[in-house]
Amino acid sequence: MNHQIAIISLLSLPCLALEPIIGHIDIDPSYNTTTQLWTWRLLDDDVAKNPEQSFMPGRDIVSGPSNARTGERYTRPASSTWDFIGTAAGQNVWIYTQSNNGYSWLGFADAQNIFTQPLQLRLAGVDGPPGGHFSLYFTTPSPQFYMSTSDGISSTDVFPKPLEHNHINWAFTRKGMWRVRLTVNGFIGSGTSQPTTTSQEVPLYFAIGHRAQWRANHYSHSTVMNEAIASDFVDADGDGMVNLLEYAFGGNPTIASALSTEHGGPLQPALRITQNGPDRFMEIQFYRRRAGTQPIEASYEAQFSSSLAHADWQTQTITLTPETINPQWERVTVRDSQPLTARSKRFARIRITPL
Repeated sequence: MNHQIAIISLLSLPCLALEPIIGHIDIDPSYNTTTQLWTWRLLDDDVAKNPEQSFMPGRDIVSGPSNARTGERYTRPASSTWDFIGTAAGQNVWIYTQSNNGYSWLGFADAQNIFTQPLQLRLAGVDGPPGGHFSLYFTTPSPQFYMSTSDGISSTDVFPKPLEHNHINWAFTRKGMWRVRLTVNGFIGSGTSQPTTTSQEVPLYFAIGHRAQWRANHYSHSTVMNEAIASDFVDADGDGMVNLLEYAFGGNPTIASALSTEHGGPLQPALRITQNGPDRFMEIQFYRRRAGTQPIEASYEAQFSSSLAHADWQTQTITLTPETINPQWERVTVRDSQPLTARSKRFARIRITPL
C-alpha cells in the first residue's frame, strides 16, 4: 500500500507525547500497607519515571555480541523448546535481553522488605501489531517462559518475581508499537496466608523500529495505541497528510503545518521546469530521511506520467546530487527523463511505501 502527498489544512491535535527511556530500567511496584494500594514507577538509572508516560525503544538491527550489542533483532532457534515465542524457527524476534543490551535494559527492582515470598506479576493483556506475540522468559540454563501470548492469555501467565533485583527477556515477534499490561500482588509475612490486594494494571510501552519510535515520540499514552488515530494511514490532524507521509516528509502528525520542524523546509514536494541543453524537463524536489543509526522504514520513489492512469506512472532515477540539510535529512531533486514539448502534459509524484 502506498500514498502520495495531499493538500494541507489548518487543524491541530495537541498532545503530550511519550518519553523514550534508555539505560538501566527497573520496574518498581510499591505497596502501601495502610491504604492497601499499589503504585508503579520505572527507575531509569535510578531516576523515577511514570510508566504511563514512557516507552522503551527497540532497534530493528541485528544484535551484536553480548558485550557490544547493536540491536534487538534476533532469529528464533530451531529447537521446539522455543515454540512459546510464537513464530517459526528462523524468523525474526525482537528481544530486550536479560543481559545488558547497552540500550533499554528492562528488569525489576528489589521488593520491599515486607515481603518474604516472590511477587506475583500477572499478564493482564497485550496490545500490538496484528499477528504478533509477546513472551517473558529466562534463558539460563535453558529457556523457561512465564508469559506467552502464543496460546492466549490465561491465569498461568504469571512471573514469580524474586525479591531481589533481577532482569528477564522481553520478546516480541513483530516490530511496531506494543503495550504490555501487568498486575501485581504479594504476600506479607511468612507463607501465603496474608495476600495483598491486586494492583491496577500498569501499561509498559515498547516501540520497536524507527517508525514506531517516531509514533511514540508524537502521541500520548491515551492515543498512541489507538489505530484510528496513530496508525500509518490515518490523518489525525486533518491536514491532508496521513501519518506515513508525515513520517516520510518530516511532519508532526498532531499539528497541521506546511513546514517541517525536523528540517525546516516544506512538507510537500515542489515542481519546477528546468532547461538542460535544448530541452526543458520537469523536476520534483522533496525532503528525504537519511539513513542514521537505525534503518529508515519508508522508501521514496519519484514517479512521472503523461496521464493520471495508474499504469502510466514510471519511476525515474535521474537524481541530482542530494543536498544534506542535517544529519537526519537531505533535499533531493529528481529530473524527468522525458523532455517537455509545447503540447506535452506531464505529472509528477513521490510514492511512499512503508518498510
